[in-house]
Amino acid sequence: MKSHSLIVLALIVLFFSCKKETATYQSKTGNNSTTGIMLRNNETRTYKGPEVMIGNGKGRSLIVLDEKGNPLSLTIELNNEALTGLPDEETEYVLPLHRKAREATPFDHITVNWNPHGHEPEHVYDLPHFDFHFYKVSLHEQQSIPPYGPATAALFDNFPPMGYLPATYVPIPGGVPQMGKHWVDVTSPELNGQPFTKTFIYGTYNGQVTFFEPMATLALLQSNAASEANISQPQLFAPTGNFYPGAYRIDADGGNHYISLNNFTWQP
Repeated sequence: MKSHSLIVLALIVLFFSCKKETATYQSKTGNNSTTGIMLRNNETRTYKGPEVMIGNGKGRSLIVLDEKGNPLSLTIELNNEALTGLPDEETEYVLPLHRKAREATPFDHITVNWNPHGHEPEHVYDLPHFDFHFYKVSLHEQQSIPPYGPATAALFDNFPPMGYLPATYVPIPGGVPQMGKHWVDVTSPELNGQPFTKTFIYGTYNGQVTFFEPMATLALLQSNAASEANISQPQLFAPTGNFYPGAYRIDADGGNHYISLNNFTWQP
């Protein structure tokens, strides 16, 4: 979520068209702290998107696949330096996905949105935090979403049909340019008197679910604490014939921080 974000897209065309995507083959058993999942297969494959400058450091996306090519986790990796030297204004960083991630999941790209002073609603999300948007639409479609106003309100307020969002989620009034309409879970701790540390948001625009969004405070990431939560599931999915995540996890290994979508299940 944001109000007036500075879109950081320097060299993004270069990343998509020129920079080679890398693939790392791993052989591991037991707990994989890099992605916060329990690997039960002898062989997994991790494919990495290009690195993007964030703060004083770097970030990138990772997709972990099993031996059949099914997704085990889709992860944002931030090194320690990425949590330092961050600007004093809302800033968006675009993380391209490796081709394997776009093929194995419904997601097209990720944005990391830094909110140094938080955002609305006040007294809920007003702590320094990151919004991690996993978009199902293209970067062009995302950036074409206009500001909310009398001429565009019908697009933002055109909700998906019943069943495409979990029953406990409700829309926040208005909408955000280059994002859309945000939906919050009324059962979330921060909406029921507890401090905000992390939460999960859904996003929509013009009748479609367009993004999945874990949010986490800077303090939570800096603590290096491991934290995992289930993602409330809708009854219906679009597009069908794809894998969708059932949980998200935040953890660290001493040098990097990881925000992962995990527990993918096939939705025919």
